[in-house]
Amino acid sequence: MTTAAVIGIVVIVAYAVVAPALSRGLAPSVATRVLVPAGVFTAASGVFILAVLAFTWIGQFPLVAQEGAWSAAKLRSTSPVPAWPAVVCGVLVALTTISAAWTAVRRARALIEVHRVCRDLTAVGGLVVLDDERPQAFTTPQPAARVVVTSGLLRALGDRERQVLLAHEASHLAHRHVWWNLAADLAAAVNPLLRPTARALATTVERWADEDAALAVGDRRLVAATLIRVAQLQTGVAAGFSPPGVVPSVAGGDVAVRVRALLAPPPRRRPLMVAAVVTALLISALPAAAVQHSGETLFEHAEQPAIGRHT
Repeated sequence: MTTAAVIGIVVIVAYAVVAPALSRGLAPSVATRVLVPAGVFTAASGVFILAVLAFTWIGQFPLVAQEGAWSAAKLRSTSPVPAWPAVVCGVLVALTTISAAWTAVRRARALIEVHRVCRDLTAVGGLVVLDDERPQAFTTPQPAARVVVTSGLLRALGDRERQVLLAHEASHLAHRHVWWNLAADLAAAVNPLLRPTARALATTVERWADEDAALAVGDRRLVAATLIRVAQLQTGVAAGFSPPGVVPSVAGGDVAVRVRALLAPPPRRRPLMVAAVVTALLISALPAAAVQHSGETLFEHAEQPAIGRHT
């Protein structure tokens, strides 16, 4: 059990290290669709492994053993996990649960607030223009999905730049990017090692919208120039109007990375790399499965007849 747990943790750490680089090496739409579920899986796998290790200690308490079908004394004598690592695992599980719950509540409140504010706004073709001089644009999530742009930003951009802006935000709307960001954030809340990955994926989601905008207008340099223009307009704006952090905005993510990607040729499809990543993720499930099997075997061996359960 302990060997499988160590291998599982090493695999999770390795994923956290390489995932940001993978997000830059794959096409952004592919990277998002592969790495966000991978992050959720690795975060859940890590918590599962820690929980199984912690329960080898929790199960030794007489009150817990009394509710189960095992002998606390026999479990104590046969458990391969020392008490102090199991206690540490239990503390980590509690902390990750609190972190995930707190992040989920904060994000839910932000989404509810966005829905409350935007539900009564008049939209034309899904577009809401706010009468505000501060330059900003963002997309609200379903069910009250809207592209929200300030009048100040629209006036500051030329006709072609406005086309880029609207195409970018339409991509966020069509592909439900807010939910991809939310899933990555929750995975990072469960496993702090995934925070760099979540930040990288926030940029990847924006790059996805950039690539869609480039296809729509047929000019990658124009999209890059528009992105720089919007970032410059937003720089140094006093008391700037900022959208809630849970929704994607036009100047979100790492702008420098996005501009460099747009000035380069369109990203290539890399089916072999995708296949390798998916295969590695499937293999990474084996340690968690081994931990589960070892845990079940441990408790089965500690079982005692129903008459003598009070040990």
